[in-house]
Amino acid sequence: MAVTPGTETPAPPYLGRSVRIVGPVANVDMNQTPHPKNSRGELGKALFNWYRNTISRDPLTRVSAPNHFADSRNFLASVVNQAPKGKINSRQVPVSDPAAMTRHIKAVAHHMGADVVTVARAHPSFLYAASTPPSGARDVYQNRAGDVYQGRTPDQMVERYPYIIVATTAWDYDKLQAHRHYIGDTAYHVSQMKAQLILKALEGYIKELGYAALRGMSNPQAAGLASGVGELGRNGLLIHRKFGARVHMPDPIMTDLPLVPDQPVDNGVEDFCKICRKCAINCPTNSVPFGDKVVFNGVEKYKINWLTCYKVRPYMDAHWGSCLTCATVCPFTKPNVWWRSLTVWALSTCPIPARPLLVRALKAIDDRFWGTTRQTRVRWLGYDSGIKPGEQACTVAGCTAEHGTAHAAEPMGNIGYYAPLKENTNRFVKRDP
Repeated sequence: MAVTPGTETPAPPYLGRSVRIVGPVANVDMNQTPHPKNSRGELGKALFNWYRNTISRDPLTRVSAPNHFADSRNFLASVVNQAPKGKINSRQVPVSDPAAMTRHIKAVAHHMGADVVTVARAHPSFLYAASTPPSGARDVYQNRAGDVYQGRTPDQMVERYPYIIVATTAWDYDKLQAHRHYIGDTAYHVSQMKAQLILKALEGYIKELGYAALRGMSNPQAAGLASGVGELGRNGLLIHRKFGARVHMPDPIMTDLPLVPDQPVDNGVEDFCKICRKCAINCPTNSVPFGDKVVFNGVEKYKINWLTCYKVRPYMDAHWGSCLTCATVCPFTKPNVWWRSLTVWALSTCPIPARPLLVRALKAIDDRFWGTTRQTRVRWLGYDSGIKPGEQACTVAGCTAEHGTAHAAEPMGNIGYYAPLKENTNRFVKRDP
């Protein structure tokens, strides 16, 4: 790990062109992130009750999302995360070739179902602050190795566990086109559930090799940037070369297994996001910025307004649970066909000074063939995104298939239904006491 001459402080890590560290980075306290704050009721009654005390109208959501179920035991990832942590095998497998082990561990992760697997060199700034997980919290806190983490500084943790394995899944492209609908929710939630199972299995495999595997230690975006998963877009999401913005970023695995780290990538996202702004135009809550990057916690990046993005959810639960609009409309989120690969290759190999001209040409093509706003009608498993969700679309029973006269509104061609939100975003904050 690089060290600044004359000090014991690790030099700032290079995270690629899309993010630049310009000052001290404080380790994030997980207790101050959205889900824990909401668990304490600090984000208002509407959001608290929606997240903690409601059952989804949609049965696929109830079985695949980390909340809104009738019984948490029906949510497989919840059961897996609450399983006792396995012990590390005392008969450690020697690693004489870290590069070979890196290839092997990636192959194992892909075999288990991962779409993307990369390795980052750990850095203290990637780690969460060593704070006690809040009682009763779900999701990420069930993965935290608090017994190992407590009492050690981020620098000591990085020295002891120098590598971070990022293994993740991609949301289904076709279902994602029905964003702001239960179909899009399924693309997101099922991918999230699969990622939990994959990481749990990979964590166990590493322990069987005789090495430590800790989750809930590292910020997934930082590790993803450092390891080349993608670049950080204007929408606050990592944008992958193949999958675009439709990649899920669960907690990565921190380990002492000898590996060779990957490097940040340049896919042209930095240059495209300066000009595109499709995510900002289409964001229903104006949470994605139109302006330039800002410095937040020592990092220069595009900063989304997570509060407005988060608070809209309880008011739209009859339509969807996770918006996903900014991921869907991103020009990088396209089918992985030859012309898409050619476009990304051309952008990433173009000299940086000439990229603005190329980006404008590519965006004009994207606007012409894909439109500024994506409102595609998707029909899948009895659901139909062209029909307004709610009682008249049978979503109470988990179905939007045709049932004679049960539907009051008929779909219009290939256009999906989207509840209007853009005209009055602030009401979602003001209505909370």
